[in-house]
Amino acid sequence: MKKNLQLKGIICLTILVMVSFVNHAQDFHLRQAQTVEELLLKKDPNRTYALINKEKYLVVENLRLNTRDRFYVGNLIRFKTKDGFVFEDDIYEVKDSSFVVTALNQTTNRYEYVEIKLDEVTKIYKRPKRKIGIGWQTFSPFGYLVFEWAAWGVSPLQNNKWPIAAALTVAQPLFTIVSNQFRSRRITENYRLRVFQSF
Repeated sequence: MKKNLQLKGIICLTILVMVSFVNHAQDFHLRQAQTVEELLLKKDPNRTYALINKEKYLVVENLRLNTRDRFYVGNLIRFKTKDGFVFEDDIYEVKDSSFVVTALNQTTNRYEYVEIKLDEVTKIYKRPKRKIGIGWQTFSPFGYLVFEWAAWGVSPLQNNKWPIAAALTVAQPLFTIVSNQFRSRRITENYRLRVFQSF
């Protein structure tokens, strides 16, 4: 009896909440359409500000595929210099032949502005380096063997699928190593780093 009363109370409360949302919601035909600027600001604020303010931005060109990746002020950029330093910082300013990033100085433990010339950059990284970690997900292929053991009584040692599970377990760190090798683009005659300006 008490369960029925509790269930009825929950149903009534749910209906009241839904009715209050419907009453406060604006009719579809009365809604104000968003402007193009508002839509662009939602999608990519840094790019929109660069277009509106006619700012300079960095472009990594792939001359073989004729594609361009753009980096605007405020965007995170990962790159390596000729000196072997790897940066992963936000772009603070883009100049004619250089750009400025905010980098953490580990000696003083403060953020500083570092100006990098375009010809000093040797590599651009698409994503951060993935760590080679061993955890429960590394041994997840053995989960199917445990499932077969629990469901059908097939011992994992007698199961003929354990070599496949072992191979998949060993292959996971190798996939991470290979993925880390293909995350960078070397600045060569095929890839160029240039400065463009919005008009």
